[in-house]
Order: sequence, then structure tokens, then C-alpha cells
Amino acid sequence: MFSIPAKLVGSKLSNTIIPTGIALKSCNLLTNLKYSSLSKNNNYQLQRSPSHYSIKTNVFGIKNNINLNKSSIRFYTEKPEKKEKKQSDLRIQIIPAGLLSVNCCIINENKSKDALIVDPGGDFEILKNIIEKNKLELKSILLTHAHFDHVGAVGQLKKAFNCKVYLHEQDMYLWNNLEEQAKAFGLKYNEKEKLPDKPDVFIKENDEIMLNGKAIAKVIHTPGHSLGSVSYYFPEEKIAIVGDTLFKESVGRSDLWGGNGTQLRISIRDKIYPLGDDVCIIPGHGPITNIAYEKVENFNVF
Repeated sequence: MFSIPAKLVGSKLSNTIIPTGIALKSCNLLTNLKYSSLSKNNNYQLQRSPSHYSIKTNVFGIKNNINLNKSSIRFYTEKPEKKEKKQSDLRIQIIPAGLLSVNCCIINENKSKDALIVDPGGDFEILKNIIEKNKLELKSILLTHAHFDHVGAVGQLKKAFNCKVYLHEQDMYLWNNLEEQAKAFGLKYNEKEKLPDKPDVFIKENDEIMLNGKAIAKVIHTPGHSLGSVSYYFPEEKIAIVGDTLFKESVGRSDLWGGNGTQLRISIRDKIYPLGDDVCIIPGHGPITNIAYEKVENFNVF
């Protein structure tokens, strides 16, 4: 089973603090400590079961003893064989960015300065400071979708670092209506957050995300929260950045522009869950989780 070890990491960058957090075994994953509820206290490894259970019930005043044999108890997963895991060179920093604290991810390899960023939802100066203090060269901006809270720093980052922007074409209706999105939530549109006329690259299902000349992730089209919502799956690290499609014990909204609740659940069941129980999920907001946990605890997926 998948569990997140409680190794704390973090450092300061002049007046800006990189969020302190937890590190995964297979990847240097930094995440805000306030979201690290899945730490050493939550080990989802199923324990060895006793051979016999006795359950006392009291239904309509009638007392019963129910005996269960081990053979009648079903577990949701089997303990996998222990395999040696190759240590990844990939480093993922999670920085809650913007008014709605989007889980913005800055990704680079330890031995290289080339980097990409996923869903820079705002706080341009903070993100720029982190990139520069780490002496990174930002090459790409990857978007899971184009809701206003996920694209707030896109225009400024593109100007500052001359990098390419990646988005699914079916979310262009959101890209072209950023001001209207903000107004719908009672927010004032910030001209500094104006987007370029269009993204540099339209991504689609099974496209490969490149870093340092090699594929590190693939694109999974997961519509439902929006028409063009995508997830980015990193197979070597067993990490999926899923935007607002799936959250810990919850799912994304489907009542916004282009949303579809049925399609959202199909995307989770048919495209995210099959990635494997031990896959770490980085949602668009809130704490990280994993697929094994969500299969059991997320009652919004049916």
C-alpha cells in the first residue's frame, strides 16, 4: 500500500519561505505542512486480519451475535510484493498560490536547472522569487484547466521567463473569458493577470510532457470540471497532478461553465483510479492523497 513518510523538509528564501512539508520516497515532493494530514499517523497498509470476528448487534431490541470467518471478509486491496524502487531525480515543490490557494507545482530535476510549473494561480512575485533563488530556468507552464484561480500568474511568468504555455484546446472558452469568470465570483479583474492571446501549445490525451529532452509525464484528458480539464501523470514517481477533478474525500465542482457531473465521475473511475492504488494524488486545492484511500473514503465517486 501507499503511505506518505513524515520526513520534514524546507528552507528559507530571503523574505520568502518555501512551504515546509513532507517528502515522498520516490520523489523530492515539498508541500505545505498545513496540508500534510496524510503523514505517519495515516498508514493505509491493511493489517493482518484475525481468523475470526464476533460482532454483537442489537436490532429492534433483539440481541444477536454475528460470527464472521476470515474467508467471508473482503479487503479492498492486496498487499503488493516489495520491490526495490528506483530513486527519482525529480523534485516537486508545492506552493499554495493565489486567492484560492491553488496547489501550484514547480518541477525540476536535481541535476538540472530546467523547470516547469503547473497551475500558477497567482502570487507572481513569490513564484518568481522561488524560481530565481533556486536558479531555475522556467521552460513550460502546464495548466490542468483555465479557471481564473489556476491561471493568475500565467501572463506575468510568460513575460518574465519567455516560456511556453500548455493547455487543452477545449478550455479556450475559459481562457478567453477570464474577466467574466472573476466577475461571476464577485472579484475584480486584475489587468496585471491578463493572459496572452492564446497558449503556445494545445495538449491532448497521451501527449508526453518533456523535461531535459526526456518524457517525464503524460497527459490524461479528464473532463467534467471543465471541458478541457487534464491530469498529468508521472509514471516513474507514481504521482498524478489532477487539478480540480479529484480532491481528498471529494470531487471538483461540475456546476461551472462546461462542467458535467457524470463525466467528472467517469473521468475519475475510468482514467484516474486505474493508475494504481499507490499513486499519489496532488489535487488543485487542499491536502494530497492517494488512490487507495479515495477508493474507500470518497463517497462522491459512484
